[in-house]
Amino acid sequence: MKNIILAATLVAVSASQASALSCIRPDVATAFKDASDSDRNYVVLKGTFEFTPPAKTDKPQAETVDSQFRGRLLTGGGFTQTVSAPVEIDMTCAGEWCAQVDPNVEYIAFVENIDNERLIFEVGPCYGFAFKEPAQEAVKRLENCAQGGACEPATE
Repeated sequence: MKNIILAATLVAVSASQASALSCIRPDVATAFKDASDSDRNYVVLKGTFEFTPPAKTDKPQAETVDSQFRGRLLTGGGFTQTVSAPVEIDMTCAGEWCAQVDPNVEYIAFVENIDNERLIFEVGPCYGFAFKEPAQEAVKRLENCAQGGACEPATE
């Protein structure tokens, strides 16, 4: 009986280590609601981050890089305000799954604004607040959210 319990325990541990990261599909409306409901202060940016990517390693790891953002800020009228500002990008991990942000590629980014002095773009492996090369439909839905219109996740 002792061997069966030990075997069952080993199988359970092996299965949990081999399981894949399970993420809910990111959606701009969900991100907008989550950011609005948060105790943190977020701004929504659409544009590119200029930075030198971290060196590739054999083992995925969390990375922090300093970048220069160039693009637009979401206001009640849409992405109307031009922005050029330094942004710290924190790419985090969950186990072996790590986020990655590509330089000079358009993103919609929900960026934490700390005391109107620092902007931090925290990107997790599920990319809940990072939308690479956003479709025009996603941009329009997000602008609708900012204008107080319907703000529902996309349906497929």
